[in-house]
Amino acid sequence: MECLLAWTLGVALLSIGVFWYGTVHTGMANVLSSYGANHGIHANIDKRFCRIQYSKDNHILLDVHAIQSPDGRSSLDVIDVAECVSPSQTCQHFILSPGQSVVVQIAEKETSNVDVTCFETLWSVQEGDIEPTDCFPLTGYWFGGAEMYYQDWPINSWNKHMSFYLSGDMYANDQEFGSVLERYWLSSHGVALYVPDHVPLHVSIEYGHICFKGSSTSPYTPPLDKPKNLLTYTTCFGSSPQVVHEYVLKTFFARPNTLPDLRMMKSPIWSTWAQYKKNINQSIILDYAHQILQHNFTNSQLEIDDKYEVEYGDFNFDPVKFPNASEMIRTLNDLGFRTTIWVTPFVDQDSVNFNAGNSNGNFIVNSKTGTSGQVAWWNGRAATIDFTKPEACDWYEELLKKARSDYGVDSFKFDAGEINYVTGVPNFKLHEDLANLGRYTQYYAECAARFGTQIEVRAAWNSQHLPVFVRMMDKDSTWTRAKGLKTLIPTALTFSLLGYPYILPDMIGGNGYESGFLNTKLPERELFIRWLQITAFLPSMQFSFTPWQYDNDTVQIALDYVTLHETVVFDELERASLDYVSGASAMGPIRPIWWVTYDDQKAYTIDDEFMVGDVYLVAPIVENATRSRDIYLPGPMWRDGVQRIAWEDQLRKEGNMVLGGTLLRDYRIELEEVSWWKLHLV
Repeated sequence: MECLLAWTLGVALLSIGVFWYGTVHTGMANVLSSYGANHGIHANIDKRFCRIQYSKDNHILLDVHAIQSPDGRSSLDVIDVAECVSPSQTCQHFILSPGQSVVVQIAEKETSNVDVTCFETLWSVQEGDIEPTDCFPLTGYWFGGAEMYYQDWPINSWNKHMSFYLSGDMYANDQEFGSVLERYWLSSHGVALYVPDHVPLHVSIEYGHICFKGSSTSPYTPPLDKPKNLLTYTTCFGSSPQVVHEYVLKTFFARPNTLPDLRMMKSPIWSTWAQYKKNINQSIILDYAHQILQHNFTNSQLEIDDKYEVEYGDFNFDPVKFPNASEMIRTLNDLGFRTTIWVTPFVDQDSVNFNAGNSNGNFIVNSKTGTSGQVAWWNGRAATIDFTKPEACDWYEELLKKARSDYGVDSFKFDAGEINYVTGVPNFKLHEDLANLGRYTQYYAECAARFGTQIEVRAAWNSQHLPVFVRMMDKDSTWTRAKGLKTLIPTALTFSLLGYPYILPDMIGGNGYESGFLNTKLPERELFIRWLQITAFLPSMQFSFTPWQYDNDTVQIALDYVTLHETVVFDELERASLDYVSGASAMGPIRPIWWVTYDDQKAYTIDDEFMVGDVYLVAPIVENATRSRDIYLPGPMWRDGVQRIAWEDQLRKEGNMVLGGTLLRDYRIELEEVSWWKLHLV
């Protein structure tokens, strides 16, 4: 048989109860014991399936399908059910077959917010090799999780089969979870799911469900003693998604204690990568800098990317391509540029630094050979620095300090750091045994952050406390949802929800990979302009392809948007960032449009608009050859449910106010234009 379990606990905010319909052996079960003055628990038994239902005022807020198969696609048979004895928790013992049983315990957690109620669910394997799996139907609209190849907002339509929940290079494998991920999901119904880091978590999101599985299978390292508690998660319920998100952020994550480098936020980064790929040398770098100045553009820094080294991991300039790198850097400084260089955690065997790293045990080890392991990455094979070893980070820091001292570079772009570059080492062994390999990514980011706030990282897990820019994975120069322009806004919103406010949206126009990874194809002019317009409202702008590769009109359009970013948008980015750091706001400067509203169901579905702070709404064009779009102005109520919202058009500047909750059909937007609106409370 299969079972149905529904929870009804009567509390001030919600009622959670346990209902079993049907019979098992002995017929109808009696009412289970109650706990707490306001809690009533009832149990009835059915032969179908097991559910944990959280409800408020007879309205189901969350419907959990428990005792599911390891792939999350069906329920398991249960032959018997018994009540557990637990004075402070609701407890059930499920027997799946002789020698196979599991216990679930649910306890209310104390919260610091009277408007939020949370429960912890703990599955304990009593006998056998069960992999506890719970599935949650995606009722309402859901957000969060991870950066993805096909980035959707909300995530309800994702199609991701069950796999371990660790970061990966989704550019190399579109089925990997991406470079930035957290164990946090939020729904429009004011429901949040959070999984602690010690759980060996596997996740699927498909067929309208998100499923959690606890399993110590590879790449998780099973403890020496057989694990008993394999799956734990917290469910939180609040009066709105804003309220519960604020609680989750405060309880489970940390904020940065300061802002990142403000020059990076204000003025464009100029990178060599997309335009030049590996074909860089001293004269090309200096010519690039002169072109930028000749066309009257400002800068935060010039980033020298891949193949300035002879071998990867040298962190020295190739003396053939750069005969006087120090002089080049001084010239760039004199021209008003700061300079950064691209670095990774990979060190080639032929690198000048390999022997020192190898002899000191600073690389991830192949446990079978006892030697430094080799991993395949996008530029060949190399050893990977083991950032779980403090001395390895110290060594890495000294190498980069030497590069900074020898050449005068200002800072670094830190690439890679995903877990697939750990597990890709055959028989990998880290210095520190990690229950959650995500810690490796965290340690790498923390090591990078020793160089201050003028840095960027690509991979992030549990690194919200660092005041650094987090870069989106490389985008393709297309209009599509496959790493193209249409993923730009959903990715920015996902980063922000997961607690990463300082978003670096990679190259304007994408990376030009359409002719091959190391070849360069200039993006379409219209795509470049539409990409530019979105980036002008994000926390950082980054060029590699340049406006003057097109025509003078494109140069002027780009100058106008850089000026808009520096003179108008930057002020709100800085103000909203300060509010986030201080705790005055629970969301970074880039926010979903539903953040400013109260119970606006349509706002939850919009994936091509966003807010800058609580002031500006941006509604760009993301379709090719398009000169109009529908614009939804959220409302009519402000998020307090009391005040009303009105919107002032900043493109047309006609002075008219439009009440929130209005859909504007076929709003005209020319190629050189972007629609943006200012919020007013009325």
